[in-house]
Amino acid sequence: MNQSKLFLIILVAFSSFLSCNTTKKGTNSGMSSDNPNSDLIETYWKLTELMGEPIAMTPDTKKEMHMVIKKQENLVNGNSGCNSFIGSYIVLEGNRISFSQLISTKMACIDMEKETTFMEALQKVDNYTIQGKILSLNKGRMAPLAKFEAVYLK
Repeated sequence: MNQSKLFLIILVAFSSFLSCNTTKKGTNSGMSSDNPNSDLIETYWKLTELMGEPIAMTPDTKKEMHMVIKKQENLVNGNSGCNSFIGSYIVLEGNRISFSQLISTKMACIDMEKETTFMEALQKVDNYTIQGKILSLNKGRMAPLAKFEAVYLK
């Protein structure tokens, strides 16, 4: 087996391992001022909007687009609709965040446009805001590049 195939197998296995048991129990039910903001770290963030367009599951979508920002080793992992990805992140004062070293599996899918846009957006992000269960990833003071909703087990 050549090294690139072995690396891909290890990447998929590692990404699957990190994806297991990443949702957390909670009772946050919205964005009212009575409910605290969701945690950035160790929360399953489901993508709901990308570049101002709503995201919905379609027959062509293999998996829900999401990410989990892990505390362990500053890793981020998730799925971009077809392919799993993993990378690193840095959080700085003032709600600044950046993602780097993002790598993904390379399965061919019917609609790669949203997936490509999602991965490009992650690489452009430089700050975030959380209001209740909604995470917005932003570039400067522009409109959010991506919005996510925290998903909890009941």
